[in-house]
Amino acid sequence: MTALARASNLDFVRGLGAHEAVDHRSVGPEDLGRFDVILDTVGSDLRTFRGLLDPGGRMVTIAFDLKRPAASLGYIAASTVHGRGRVRFFSGNPTPALLDDLGRHVVEKKLSPAVDAVFPLEETAAAHRALEAGGVRGKYVVRVV
Repeated sequence: MTALARASNLDFVRGLGAHEAVDHRSVGPEDLGRFDVILDTVGSDLRTFRGLLDPGGRMVTIAFDLKRPAASLGYIAASTVHGRGRVRFFSGNPTPALLDDLGRHVVEKKLSPAVDAVFPLEETAAAHRALEAGGVRGKYVVRVV
């Protein structure tokens, strides 16, 4: 598994299980090679990364380009009928039962979530500002007592 991240986060993504961690600011997509599967968490350069798929490869994105949402979503839709390698959009909508199952895995230490920071409920606005500023490693949690 190859992960793209900022230079300051390369050790972090290796710790999450990446076999290879690449600084996305110093290496272009053309230098990465080919992939069977691409999971895109940014959504800003779908066409370029789709071009890195091996024949029969699959690409899933959980984001789209917020600066050009219509073009980005249109590209995802067009990829289902044009060219090789569809880009699928995924949005998780877990049920209470799935969240309970996920919680059990955490309690049993089968799964270890990456939590960047925990904010009390009254600091939710500060959490949003920090998240929008970028540089997050893991999730922000708002504690509701």
